[in-house]
Amino acid sequence: MSGAKQAEPVSQGDSMFEEMKDQILANDTNTIGIVVALLVGFLTLVLLFIWTRRKSLGRDVLICGPCDSGKTTLLSQLVVGKPVETYTSMVQNSFPWEVEGKTNINLVDVPGHERIRGSIVDQFSSSARGIVYLVDSNNVSKQVRDVAEFLHSILSHKAISKNSPPVLVLCNKQDGGLAKGAQVIQTLLEKEIEKVRMTSSHQLEGLEGETSSAVFLGRQGKSFEFKDIASNVTFVEGTATEMDSLVGVREWLVKIA
Repeated sequence: MSGAKQAEPVSQGDSMFEEMKDQILANDTNTIGIVVALLVGFLTLVLLFIWTRRKSLGRDVLICGPCDSGKTTLLSQLVVGKPVETYTSMVQNSFPWEVEGKTNINLVDVPGHERIRGSIVDQFSSSARGIVYLVDSNNVSKQVRDVAEFLHSILSHKAISKNSPPVLVLCNKQDGGLAKGAQVIQTLLEKEIEKVRMTSSHQLEGLEGETSSAVFLGRQGKSFEFKDIASNVTFVEGTATEMDSLVGVREWLVKIA
């Protein structure tokens, strides 16, 4: 009698179990492959959409804001590297800005006077690649209605809303003793734009049969927040008269170019 242990016969049930396990593993491998392929395809479409959208935008970057917010000073710093004597302008100033390895962008200083700023924004609305909006951080509480109304009119413009160019809000004049920070200014503007939005909605309701050049900004039934609009809105702090404080502005311009 041999002392070697004989192999136990494999039952039919065990054999079926092994086959089912192999099929499940094979199916899992196929499923993972399909999921990975779908994710790669989706990411490719997203990147293609972003690239196509960036290509479709114009080359103009609008520098906007109320009067005395520092627009011309910012433009001179970016173009010639130093502040120049400023004056109230009734026409836009436009200068090319070189970006290494990319096509130049065109910086457009939009006058802040309420009589003409709307028409100039309208003129460049379809070619806007980006928008820089300046706020006087020292006087924003006193001027918040005008600051919010102008910004609302820009963001709710049909062409700008459709193209949704990125927006940089420069909380300017941070060297002043009463300057408010970017987060405080963002909150102030969101609350005030909510009021402007309600007023604009009521005005539109009374214009039966007329076509408006503006769109509703944000989400219906929800208080206004910048995160709810199509454009990517970024807030930075700086002082237009001090070049070193404008690093964030320059980096943003290079990014969107």
